[in-house]
Amino acid sequence: MHIMFRNLFIILFFFIFASCRIDFIGDLYTSDLKDLANNKEDKVFNLPMEISFQVAACEDLGQVNRIISTYFMEYKNTGCSVGDDYMSYTVAQVSVPVVNSHELFDLTGNSLIGFVSYLSDDGKKIYVDAIINSNLYESLKDYVYSETFSELSLSESNLAVKLNNDLDFSNISIPPSFVDGQPIVFEENYEMERRDLLTIKVSNVNTLYLEDNMWTPIFSMENE
Repeated sequence: MHIMFRNLFIILFFFIFASCRIDFIGDLYTSDLKDLANNKEDKVFNLPMEISFQVAACEDLGQVNRIISTYFMEYKNTGCSVGDDYMSYTVAQVSVPVVNSHELFDLTGNSLIGFVSYLSDDGKKIYVDAIINSNLYESLKDYVYSETFSELSLSESNLAVKLNNDLDFSNISIPPSFVDGQPIVFEENYEMERRDLLTIKVSNVNTLYLEDNMWTPIFSMENE
């Protein structure tokens, strides 16, 4: 009887507090983005990303990690910790595709999230978007709801990129976001020297747009 009540408590706790958010921090390199955007053929780079998935507690996460791993490439769990919001998150390193067209990402079908780098119509700018595989996202939402009665929402998630400049020079334009922890409310330009790093965390407007449209712009760069 004691075991039954203990198990019931664990189940109820999991239902009330379990997964409803997933955070993403990706690594991007300006040379890769430029190479992709200017390539006329379909092309894919796989780059590292850290994800953190909200869970009820940091115990007994074997099944959760096994399920989440099916939505990413090269999934490697690195632990579980309490975030700034005092909720528990299981953390993993994964690889995600960076492609040169939205259509190509939809065809890959092996990662929940990725990035797209493509040229403006006049070829003078390179646009960089985050993109979600809608089929995998609906599948993951169904799993979360079936296990927890909670809705997984991208609008509640954090999305950030670490932009590494490995070109001699890059001119970056960033819409309202957090850049290196500082909020910007108008589009701003950043001149990046070789080996400079910018951390861009998109606004909640972008994550809402991502939820509704399965893609959102992050920044653009001059095609120099």
